[in-house]
Amino acid sequence: MVISFSLILLTLFNSNQPFGIILAFFLIILTKNRVQKTIKNLYRSLKNQPAIELTEAYFFDHINNIKIYWHNIDKLSVISIRGNTYANFILKDKNEYAKQLNGFLSKILFKLPDPEGIATKTEISLVKGRNEDIYNSICKFREAKKL
Repeated sequence: MVISFSLILLTLFNSNQPFGIILAFFLIILTKNRVQKTIKNLYRSLKNQPAIELTEAYFFDHINNIKIYWHNIDKLSVISIRGNTYANFILKDKNEYAKQLNGFLSKILFKLPDPEGIATKTEISLVKGRNEDIYNSICKFREAKKL
């Protein structure tokens, strides 16, 4: 985030002003959602609000502001990417999930075929507690909803 902000400032004060202003405008557009998400999650964390919530009908990821309905989960697994642990959800209906995504690019990228079977993931490394316990809680809650 600091690097993005620095790049925006550098391009604004570039000697080629029209190019610098146009480039800064595009950088602001590209980083706006990430900055808003970071500020929202910092506020949520300071207020001691949960990062994930398990309800009777769905799994709610407050970090990404996404609901994943229990009936839509085909398979659940845990994956590790670059030292972070994620709960990976293989979904039955990708369109139900894609409707909740913000941004045109996110919706298009989500609908592309994924050769590794990573449909959607929630970073459980950001949730307070042991990753294994969090994942096991999600699995147990999902199994109880299947009955």
